[in-house]
Amino acid sequence: MTSTEWAILIWLAIGAGIAGGVFLIARSAVQIGSVAYRVMEKQLSRESATRQTALLSLGMVAALIVTAVIAGYAIFAVFGQLLEGSGAINTLNNGS
Repeated sequence: MTSTEWAILIWLAIGAGIAGGVFLIARSAVQIGSVAYRVMEKQLSRESATRQTALLSLGMVAALIVTAVIAGYAIFAVFGQLLEGSGAINTLNNGS
């Protein structure tokens, strides 16, 4: 495989990771709403709802952190390439 093909695969994996993280965050939010609805309809006890909401919130925070790390890496890679291509990084390293 050429370096271009590897780059495409890496960016595809980054995009899939971000999309998957966003999906998990949205899915957790919908599930929390479902738990709240079932409590209002008296289909679920408060203790059980508290436990489910805590687990869903923990999953949402974990997905948010992982998505932020993946997106941060992608942003860092893009800006690194832009700054390297423009010569801004070389100028800073040479002291000019």
